Amino acid sequence: MKLVTGAILLLAAEQAYAHAKLVQFPNHESAAAVLIPASLVMTVLGSLIFIWGIATEARSSSRP
Repeated sequence: MKLVTGAILLLAAEQAYAHAKLVQFPNHESAAAVLIPASLVMTVLGSLIFIWGIATEARSSSRP
């Protein structure tokens, strides 16, 4: 479940960044001011949760 949560957060971070950089709309500056920091936070959290999931899965699969 941690792997899935981390992957979803990483996907959401990529989407937020793509919308902030590639999509032009009337209030682009204010939207980019929100979406880019949100993307950074989701990237960090997603990476930490994903790595935590890998570490716990590797440890639980090594048990006999």
